[in-house]
Formats: sequence, structure tokens, C-alpha cells
Amino acid sequence: MHKKILLPLILCNLVTVTHADQLSQQLQQQNLSTIRNENNLWQRMRDGFALSHKETKEVKYWENRYKSPKYFNIIMQNAAPYLYFVIAEMERRGIPTELALIPIVESTYNPNAVSPAAVSTGMWQFLNGSGKRFGMTINSDIDERKDIIKSTRGAISYLQYLHDLFGSWELAIAAYNWGEGNINNALNASSSKNFYDLDVRDVTHQYVPKVIALANIIENPSKFGIKLINLPNQPYFAAITPTAPITVANFMAQSNLSAALNKKLNPQYNSLNYTVNTNQKLLLPIANQSQYTPTNTVPTPIASAPIIASAPIVKNPIASQPDSSDPIAAIIQAKVNSINAPSGIATVQPTVTTTPNQIAIAADLLGVKVAATLGNSDNNTANTFINYTVVQGDTLYSISKKFSIPTSTIISDNQLSDNGVQLNQQLKIRTNP
Repeated sequence: MHKKILLPLILCNLVTVTHADQLSQQLQQQNLSTIRNENNLWQRMRDGFALSHKETKEVKYWENRYKSPKYFNIIMQNAAPYLYFVIAEMERRGIPTELALIPIVESTYNPNAVSPAAVSTGMWQFLNGSGKRFGMTINSDIDERKDIIKSTRGAISYLQYLHDLFGSWELAIAAYNWGEGNINNALNASSSKNFYDLDVRDVTHQYVPKVIALANIIENPSKFGIKLINLPNQPYFAAITPTAPITVANFMAQSNLSAALNKKLNPQYNSLNYTVNTNQKLLLPIANQSQYTPTNTVPTPIASAPIIASAPIVKNPIASQPDSSDPIAAIIQAKVNSINAPSGIATVQPTVTTTPNQIAIAADLLGVKVAATLGNSDNNTANTFINYTVVQGDTLYSISKKFSIPTSTIISDNQLSDNGVQLNQQLKIRTNP
């Protein structure tokens, strides 16, 4: 279904603190999606269920295992700080909200969880290699596989990639557990494309039923003797960007953040003496904002979030024209027009003089990295290209969707040897595919 993308004109002061809902609702607003207003977060989750909840014998087994009120309360308490953000991220990326239950299976929603073999960590249990694949820094000082925002966005990007690869969410969930190569081999050895018919290892055979069993309990808790705790449909945390380097310990003092809460919200930093730089984030509960006494915060949104709460929305971006009095607004508007043009991406470009820095600022606010050569023509063809820098969480499929261009065209234009792209890789993208 064709969706018009709405972007704001970035003409107002940016906010000091970026809330979890602002981080996760930007594409909902861009795509004219309805912002979910239910009072109950569980109902919001149910509304996003899209998988088959068939009660196989494996699903029934895990329903019986999970339906312990004591155990389910532990799960809900663990998930409470993160679930709003995870669900909203899945809504904006258009994936079933059953997938928000994967961290229960992986870690009981514990961002500090480490696998028994110490090879994966975080609430999404990324391996070292897969964490780096999705732009996470991992060293002795910081492990972003535990980062709430980065690990969630990385997991969703990986699941979207797997769904695009296999054409099934059940297969995508299974591949998240066992790896895409193993699931591909299982499919090649089978005449069926149904997950339940595949010959897979027992852990993976039980993995999808675990997710479905949890979804069934949330869908009808009284059937299983479960009483869901009240989770309000509102963000739990906000994100802070320091204007100058600051230690985690000093941030905790400024925000009256306890060691226990800091471990829940900022587990990626391995020491309280770690110095957080101006390109990194710190989370604090919304409830602590009134106690927070910032001496070094910068008024910028989370890097990939172009929606600012107080920014006006362009009502008819296709008909709108760049404002020559504001170069940055002109770049933004040109991008709006190009994305919404009926032919895919139009060749409309700002008609104002801009500096590379202004282009970079506008591109960052759009959540897109665009080189200063925006609109340069390729001398060897009649096509027009822009330069695009691969950012965290990008896949070839997501880039093709972002620019409404076939993946095969991107592969051909950039002479790619496979379907993989690397963080910070430069790609040529046609504006007239």
C-alpha cells in the first residue's frame, strides 16, 4: 500500500531530552500511521499480533511452562522498562509485535544477561560478530550489544532482513535463533517451506512455539490463570546527549539515578568511570527528569529521529516547494518531494546555495547520510545519482525500500558481490530508477 511520507520542517529549537516515544514514533508520523492511544500497553501489543497462533503440541507444552504466575510476574517486571520502546519500534518498522516477545525467550528481558557459554549477551543475545554487523561497538570499555536502543534496532533490522530472505516470520524467528545458513540448508533439504515441517535442531524446533505460547498467554491471560500487571502506554525512559564528555558516575549524580536503575538503562558502559562522549547516549527514567540538573546536555534528537515534538508537519509534501530563504529547510523539503513523487524518487533538488555542512545537518535530521554531491550526474550514463552512506541497521532491502529502487539495481550500480552492505559503505543511488 502506497504511503505518503510526512517530514517536518526543522525550523524550531531542538529539545534537550529525547523521549522513548519520540525515538520510536518518527516513521509512524511520516507514514500517516495512527499513534496508538490505548491506555494499556498489553492491548497495544495485542493489536499488533499478526502471526498464526495455532496451538501445536509444542505450543501447548510451553503455555504450560510459562503460565506460572510467579514466573510470568518476573518476566513482566523485567520487561516493564523496555516494552513500550520495543513495541513502538516494531510498529514503526511494520513488523508483528509477537517479535517483542523474543527477548523473553532469549534473556527474560535482562539487558545484562550473558549466555552460559559467554558467547552472546544483552536482552537480544547478540553474538560478537552479529553485534558488529549491526554497528555495535564491542571492546573492554563498552559493549553495545547491551545498549537498549542500539540492540533493539539492530535486532529488528536483522529480523526484517531474515523475513525478506525467507518470506516468513516463523522462518525469520527460527533463523534468528539458529542462523540464516542453517535454516536455508533445512529448506533446501525439505519439500516444504513451512517451519513446522523442517528438520531443525531441537532448540530451534522449540523456539518459535515459545514465542507463540507467550503471545497466546498475553492474548488471553485469564485462560491461563495469569493477571497481567498494569503497563501504561507511555515511555519509561528518555535519552540524554552530553555536550561535553561526562563520566557515567557524574551523570548518575546529576540525575539522581540509582546504581540499580543505571544498570538497567545504561548497561553497555562497563565502568562508572567510563567517559561518555558527545556522540553517545545515556538513558534515565522519565520520572527522574524533574530531578535532573544538567550542566552539559545538547539540544539534539536521537540521530535517526527526524521528528521533533514541536515541529510543524508539512501537510502536502508533494505539492510543497523548497523555501529558498532557508537552505536546510530547502534540502529537507526537496527530500520530501523526491520520496513522495509518483515515479519513486524525483530529480527535484534544492535551488539554493548550500554548504556541505548544511547538507550534512539536514541529512542527519532526516536520518539519512547524504554526501555533498547530492544530485551529481554520472558521466557515463543518463542516470542521476545521489551518494548514500550505510548507517547502523541498514540492509540492502531496507535501503531499496527507503529509496523505492530495486535491490538488483543497487547491486548492479555499485558492483556488489553479494546482498550484504557494511557500516559507512558508500553507495550510489539512482534518483530516476
